[in-house]
This record gives sequence, C-alpha cells and structure tokens, in this order.
Amino acid sequence: MTTEEIIIAIDGMGGDNAPSSVINASHMFTPADKIKLIVVGDEKQIKNKIALEKYPFVTLEHCGNSVRMDEKVNLKLLKERENSMAKTISMLKDGRAHCAFSGGNTAAFVSYSIAELGMMKNVDRPAIALLMPDTAGRGVVFIDGGANIKVKPFHLLQSAIMGSLYAECVLDIQNPKVSLLNIGEEETKGDDLRKESFALLSANKNINFIGNIEGHNIFTQKADVIITDGFTGNIVLKVSEGVTRSFRTILMKEIQKSFRGKVGAFLIQNALRSLAKKADYAEYGGGLLLGVNGIVIIGHGRSSPKAIYNAIKLGKKIVVSGFMEKVKKEMEAVE
Repeated sequence: MTTEEIIIAIDGMGGDNAPSSVINASHMFTPADKIKLIVVGDEKQIKNKIALEKYPFVTLEHCGNSVRMDEKVNLKLLKERENSMAKTISMLKDGRAHCAFSGGNTAAFVSYSIAELGMMKNVDRPAIALLMPDTAGRGVVFIDGGANIKVKPFHLLQSAIMGSLYAECVLDIQNPKVSLLNIGEEETKGDDLRKESFALLSANKNINFIGNIEGHNIFTQKADVIITDGFTGNIVLKVSEGVTRSFRTILMKEIQKSFRGKVGAFLIQNALRSLAKKADYAEYGGGLLLGVNGIVIIGHGRSSPKAIYNAIKLGKKIVVSGFMEKVKKEMEAVE
C-alpha cells in the first residue's frame, strides 16, 4: 500500500441507516479522491445496490453477520470475529487498510479496536476526538466524545497530549491552545478530578494549556482543544446537536409566519446556508479514536451518507498527515 491511494475499510452494516447510508456515501466519491473503499457486509443486501461496475474504487468483502446497535459488549461478543465490524478492524490490523470506519455500536467498535489493535505505549485508555463547530468555521478538537466514562487526571493529560498533536497535524494549528472543561475558569473550581487535572495539565511542557473553559465558550475559538471525561463530553455533544436542530426548527417557523420574514430570509439565504453548513455535524463526519494502534473513525449512529462521506475524507486526511507516526513517538517519550 502507498499513500497515493488511501484504503479505507468500512463496516457496511453499522448504523441505523446501514447499509443504504454506506452505499450512498460510496457513490459520492470519484477516482480523483484517490480513495479505495472496502465495504464489509452482507453481499445479498449490498452487491446489487452498490453498482461496483460504475465505481471501480469500491470493493465488497462479504460478511453475513453484524453487531446490533443495542448489543451488549461482553467477552462472548469480543470472541466473535465473523461480523462486519470485527472484520473491518481486522483489515486495519492486517495492513489491508490504512483506516477503519463504522457508524455502528460505539462500545463494540471501541472494544474491538482495543482488543485487535492494542493501546499505544503510555496510553491507558482510549478517547474519542471530535471536531465541533466554532465561530471561525475551522473546528475545535473536543475530547472525549464518550469512550472513557470514568477517568483519572493522567487519562485527561494523555488525551490532551494526543489532542494537541491532532490539532497540529490535521487542523494545521501551530501550538494549539488546550483547555479543561469546567464549571468556572478559576483553578479552584470543580470537583477533585477537575482540580487535580488542572494541576497536572499546567505542569506539562508538551502542551499549551491555557486553563479552564466554561461550556458557553466551547464554540468561541477561545481554545483549540477542549478536554473532559467521556460522560460529560457525550452529554455536551448531544445537547449541542439538539440545540442546533431546535434552532433550525424555530427559525423556519418564524420565517414562515409572515411575508416580511420570507422576504428577509430570501435576502440572506446565502448567509443562512453558510450558518447551517457550519453547524451541521455531518460536515465533521466522525470522531477519531485516540490511543489505539491504528486510525479508527467512529461515526454517528444516525450518520447520513454525507456524514459518512466526510468521515472517510477525514480518515484520509489523518493518514496523509502522518499523525499516527507522530503521536506514537510523542507518547513513547511520555514519562
């Protein structure tokens, strides 16, 4: 394999709208993207719909079984290798792909990734790095989206180091500003986890830690990388998505109330489209699973074809950036 053609293994059966969402996403690519897609899934459900003859850069790897969205992660499941999710990770492990993607059961995908790929040296637990919208339209790295519910201060430090490198390599931000999500900006604020984490982050010379950040400043460019535990992070993510959807609904209702509202909306339609695009989670694709020995992109369970398309493009960008090589080297040097 060469970096001229990036190979992405996709769990074709993972997600609420799979396999149709994956099929439609694959049709959005062209040979100019220099991406080869290996879709792992049930041949009966996929082959006749994916139009392989029209898309030579897409291949199908048959696997009749899949992991349900509500399936509990246990030892029995992790021993099961004959499902589309496990096979997708195996392709990454075996060197048949540069990156793996699934919009399926997040807990299962994280667990398979840890079991198959293993953790990087000096990284104890994984974390999901998400790109969230900001006022500049560039995006802010938000960690953790839900991989690690119970954390200790050194887990947050590990996430901060990896997240800082992610911002440098993928977003091209030099000396990214790192903040800890808290209920106040003062270092005395928060519970013991937040206070101890503040001290640990402040003492580390590998990151540009600028202190605590409050929730209302997440999207304001105050920080380039924001760190929190997976429980808090997942709630923030879902609240943000809910607020965005509600705002759109309210706005459309207000516009439709009067002729003046409709005319006003017409006059600023380009600005409205731009706003909608910047706030759309589908534009940011998926989250990178930090800490494992491989590039694993986790998609939203409700991922649309557009979201999957952007997640795959993000995967390619991460591969080309050399992030994995740099972060492994950085974490090996951590004491």
